[in-house]
Amino acid sequence: MTVCAGDVNLEQRTQSFTISLNGSVADVTPLFGPVREAEWAPDWSPHFIQPAHGVQREGVVFSTRPGHGSDRIWLLTTYDVRDGRVAYVVMAPELTANEIKIRVVPDGRQHCKATITYRRSALTPEGNQEVVKLDAHWAEEQRIHWKKAINEALAKGGIHD
Repeated sequence: MTVCAGDVNLEQRTQSFTISLNGSVADVTPLFGPVREAEWAPDWSPHFIQPAHGVQREGVVFSTRPGHGSDRIWLLTTYDVRDGRVAYVVMAPELTANEIKIRVVPDGRQHCKATITYRRSALTPEGNQEVVKLDAHWAEEQRIHWKKAINEALAKGGIHD
């Protein structure tokens, strides 16, 4: 989807992927929270703003600095372990506004599936470069990485190398 801001077209894309995980909804859903993501993503290093210490609940605000980009400000908008739902709004000032929605559902005994959906919206012409990266190739790379990393963390009891 493209919208026009003045005389500049600003892009928006949505992309999803689904992964099969070796754990229950109750075991897996917390791994998508801002504290426990570090159990499967060793480079994950959020700086908590509100509250100042790391917790997993709606309303938590934190920032990250990806190795290849500018600071991101995150707001955890949904955190419901019982229903398998986690959602964030992520702002990359002067680049993009983003939504990340995660839905975890049962898939047999001690297994589940998680569908992760990203919506990325350019705020500036420079943000268009970030939006167009959200394609099927990106989603497949993420699917493979997340599935492997999360299943390894589940097998190790939540401890990464």
